[in-house]
Amino acid sequence: MKRVSFLLAITFFAFAAVSTFAQGGGKAEPGRVKFAKGKTSTVLTGTLSGDQEQEFVFGARKGQTIYITNPDSVRFAYRLFNDEESSESTDLAEPTMVFLVPETGDYMLFVRRADSAKRAAKFSITLAIE
Repeated sequence: MKRVSFLLAITFFAFAAVSTFAQGGGKAEPGRVKFAKGKTSTVLTGTLSGDQEQEFVFGARKGQTIYITNPDSVRFAYRLFNDEESSESTDLAEPTMVFLVPETGDYMLFVRRADSAKRAAKFSITLAIE
């Protein structure tokens, strides 16, 4: 009986430790953007505060044009890059961006607060690929 109780206690603490580490941070994987069938645009939404960022990844082909619309550019900035373009990417707090895709592959879109306000705010950014 003592052995079973001991094993249950060990199991409980192991699960509690894993849960604590999972909540404590680490970098979340970027969310893969999915477009509805037949659509070329989608709205990316989320809630951010302080220095939080939310990451999205999507595929684009060479020669396509990416359009980003950020109606709340006062509160939110974004950055678009892929592995080859990352060194020249800067955060943009602008309402619109047009980008001609230089090569086929995955592209990352990072969204962050343009200010460092602690209060949470919701963003809604439109991503279109044509």
